[in-house]
Amino acid sequence: MEHTGSNPPSHIQPFAPVPTRLRHDGWTPKKQVEFIEALASSGCVDEACRRVGRSRQSAYDLRMRPEAGPFREAWEAALEHGVKRMADAAFSRAIHGVAIPIFYKGEQVGERRHYDERLTMFMLRYYDPLRFGKWLDRQRYERAEDGAARLLAMRINVLLEAAYDWLFRKIDVRRMVRQQEREG
Repeated sequence: MEHTGSNPPSHIQPFAPVPTRLRHDGWTPKKQVEFIEALASSGCVDEACRRVGRSRQSAYDLRMRPEAGPFREAWEAALEHGVKRMADAAFSRAIHGVAIPIFYKGEQVGERRHYDERLTMFMLRYYDPLRFGKWLDRQRYERAEDGAARLLAMRINVLLEAAYDWLFRKIDVRRMVRQQEREG
């Protein structure tokens, strides 16, 4: 993720870089910001370290310094951003599948979509545990054989009662109007 200018990208939490001794090969404030940007982009500490040319161990050493609180917070925010990007990619694969090329005599002649049902089940189970959670596996459901018929009968009765109420109210109103016309 290339970033130029003094303001970090919108998904990067601004932070105060860890004060370090000035060294050409050290963790300068610029390198710290670049590392956090790379971490947010990749979601992987090793990849972010490769991008800024620093070792994984030196990144963790910098993070563990007592004065590195803001850097640690930015690190966590960057990892959270990376996890959100990974979740978005997984949802996309679950919904749209993955293209798998089809070859014939060494040439690609088409492609098919592979949908990973286990990925879909995993995403649903952990994204919305109230509707798809593991706790539902332990539930017992008993359904009457005539359940649909009973439900239909209940709904018909509700509609009939509403229709009778409406009809009788209309008849009562007409009786009252006629009675007033006779009296008046």
